[in-house]
Amino acid sequence: MFRKCTIFVIAASILQLSAVSLQAQETTMGQKAGQEAANQTKVAGAKKQREDPASLEEKSRTAYEEGNYLRYYIANKKLHAIRPYKPEYMYNLVIACALLEKTSTAYHYMLQMQQQGLSYDFNETDDTLSIRNTEAYDYINKLMIEAGQPSGDGSPAFTLDADPAEFGAIAWDSSRNNFLVGTISEGKLLSVSADGTSEVLLAANDENGLWSINGVAIDENKRHLWVSSAATPRFAGFTPIDKNRGAVLQFDLETLELIGRFNQPVDALAHELGSLALTDDGHVYVIDRATPIVYEIVPGSGKLEPFMGSPELVKLTDIAVKPDNSRLFVSDAVMGVLVIDPAAQQSVMRGGPPNLNLGGVGTIEYLHDQLFIVQGGISPQRLMRLDLDTSGATVMDVGPMAIALEEFDHPAIGTLGEDGMYYFASNGAGESSPPAIVMHTPLTAGGEIVPPDMRQFQKALKEKQQQ
Repeated sequence: MFRKCTIFVIAASILQLSAVSLQAQETTMGQKAGQEAANQTKVAGAKKQREDPASLEEKSRTAYEEGNYLRYYIANKKLHAIRPYKPEYMYNLVIACALLEKTSTAYHYMLQMQQQGLSYDFNETDDTLSIRNTEAYDYINKLMIEAGQPSGDGSPAFTLDADPAEFGAIAWDSSRNNFLVGTISEGKLLSVSADGTSEVLLAANDENGLWSINGVAIDENKRHLWVSSAATPRFAGFTPIDKNRGAVLQFDLETLELIGRFNQPVDALAHELGSLALTDDGHVYVIDRATPIVYEIVPGSGKLEPFMGSPELVKLTDIAVKPDNSRLFVSDAVMGVLVIDPAAQQSVMRGGPPNLNLGGVGTIEYLHDQLFIVQGGISPQRLMRLDLDTSGATVMDVGPMAIALEEFDHPAIGTLGEDGMYYFASNGAGESSPPAIVMHTPLTAGGEIVPPDMRQFQKALKEKQQQ
């Protein structure tokens, strides 16, 4: 079920944030004004303020260095509660428990990490010496190491002769039977064939006003091409006066004639427009990668407006929508996936089974009550399939499709093609260099995360406790 969340912020309310950082906000802001807004502010202000993650991370670091392992445990316990998908905090909890000689609790967190398909080798640090040399430890640690082995289905589809960091967007264009790929430094839109041959369709110039291309989407019904563009320092034509500017541009899909330009509202916040998502009725959504805001273009409105935002979100990476606009899915590299009911103006952070971890999501795509996510920000790096319930708010099943493949170096942006998922093997932040590899994985690939044999684990744990 959905619930009304403090993270749901609508339209003009976001403009009130222009003089204040989103991270400093603790109140719910909605469409209603007057007494209701005052009451919401009062209620939010009365709540005990949650400790800032940056402060807790500093406490964790200092406590570890000083050998105060109880404080180290407490800081990471709080961090894990705030950001449950961050593997680093679970890892630190295992270490803290080992240093405190809380063996059973350490195994609990190891088991939790293993159930989520995470891969770490706790033999690599001497901090775990006190919990080693038991069947329970050896069993779970072995499973976690094996989770990092290449598996699933994925192979290079084509390559592009450029740094992987140069590419900001990819989408499938069935009218051309090619992929459309946006570039960062030159603001070009490329049409790329299955063998990697590319043709420039659009290039930034004074007439179209393009900057870096961070989002591409195609409206097949209306035969329109939508492009999101942001003035980033990585753009070759960047000037300081353009800082934080962005726009969504609408082109004729066939002629590439510019139909409309929707400029991002001007305020005092940092901005970088990113991925786009379209509905069947022509509703357009676009994320802001610098400040966690989702913008919208309502059909016929003629303008780009704030739709929702949140001080609890950290770094938006991608967006997907059901064609009927009944559910919107927004991925956050730290917090996971936010699912929104646009009509009811309700939202909730996606939940699911114990083996679900939504950390490090860089790409999210929706098709037939399934989400396909690329997680380049966790270990192991992977492509996952999530089966949804009828509401779209809960993950019912988790299926690994491609894990730790040889080509993976923080896999990033992707799209659904005619015969599977296509995604860049690297975002350019690791050790990768030209060419940029685009991978292909069939949508039916992979299997499931297999839970450990709990009977063996519990037996070994009981033996350890009796020693």
